Amino acid sequence: MAKIIAGVAMSHSPMIMTNEAGGGDKGQHFLHTASEMKKVLEDSGADVIVLISDDHFNSYFYDQMPAFTIGIGECEGWGDWQLPKYHIPVQEDLAKHILHTGLDSNVDFAFTLKMKVDHGHTQGIYFLNPDLKIPVVPIAVNTSAPPLPTMDRCFQVGEVIRKAIESWDKDLKVAIVASGGLSHWVPIPKIESEKPEDQSLIQVLKNGRQEIDQLDEYLKLRETNVTRIKSGPVNEQMDREFLRLVTEKEFTALRNWSADYIEEHLGNGGQEIHNWLVLLGALQSLDASVACYEPIPEWVTGMAIVQFSQPVDQIHPEQASENKVSI
Repeated sequence: MAKIIAGVAMSHSPMIMTNEAGGGDKGQHFLHTASEMKKVLEDSGADVIVLISDDHFNSYFYDQMPAFTIGIGECEGWGDWQLPKYHIPVQEDLAKHILHTGLDSNVDFAFTLKMKVDHGHTQGIYFLNPDLKIPVVPIAVNTSAPPLPTMDRCFQVGEVIRKAIESWDKDLKVAIVASGGLSHWVPIPKIESEKPEDQSLIQVLKNGRQEIDQLDEYLKLRETNVTRIKSGPVNEQMDREFLRLVTEKEFTALRNWSADYIEEHLGNGGQEIHNWLVLLGALQSLDASVACYEPIPEWVTGMAIVQFSQPVDQIHPEQASENKVSI
C-alpha cells in the first residue's frame, strides 16, 4: 500500500516572479528555504506529489465554480506571471483512486481530463519540482469566489485524500504540497459591487473568458494592476497565530474559522489557507515545523513555509538527521 511520507505548505506570490529583488533579505530567506524544501522532497524519495492550490479566475469563473476539482488526465500551466507553461505529468492512477474514494466517502470532486492551472499550482512546481521528475495529482480548491467551502469541509476532504492514499494498492511514497496564503489583500472587486469602474471585470468574473475580446490585453492589464502595487498590508500577528495553531495541531480551532473571519484578519487572498486545511486533514499524524516566515509587504503577502515530517520516534535516527533543515 502507498504511504504518506512528507509534506510542505508554502505561500505563493506573483511578485516573486516580477519583483524578486523587492523582497530584500526577507525574500532571499524565503527563496533559500524553498530550495531546501525541494531537497527535502527529493531526499524523502517521494514518488508522487499531491499538489493542492487554487485558481485565480483563470480556469474557473462564476459561470462554473466547483468547490474542489481534481485533474485525472492532462494538466498544463497557463504560463501566467512569467512562469513556464508546464506540461505537468499526472499520476492518473492515484488521481482516479482519490476521485472514486471521494465518491464512496460522500465527497463529490469535480474532475477534468484537461486541467489548466495557474501560478497557484505552477509556482509550487517551479520551486519544488521544476524538472517535473515527480508526477503530480493536481487538486484545485475554490478560495476566490464566495461562497467558499468551509474550513471544516476542506479538512474533511483532506481526510478523504489520506484515506485514498493509504488504500491505494501501490507500494509508493506520497508527499502532499499545499500552496497559498498567508495574509494578503487582492485587488479584485466583490461580485456584488455596483461601482462603474468594476463592471467590466465583473462581467468577466461572471461569464468567463468568453467575455474577453483581447485576451493578451486583458492579462496584461491584470498584471499591471498588481505589479503597480509597491507595498501591501500584511497581518504578521495573525499569520503567526495561524502558524502556531498549525504547528500545535489545534485543528478544531482552525476548522471553525469562518470565511468572514479570515477575510477580516487575513484578507481576501488569505482565503488560500483553505488549501492548507486540506493538507492538514491529510497530514494529521505528521509533525509540523515552521521552516520560514517573513512578512513581505513588497510581495504583498505574509510568506510562510511549513515542513511536515514523520514524528521523530517513528523514523530511524539517520533518517531524522537527513531530514533536518537548518533555518
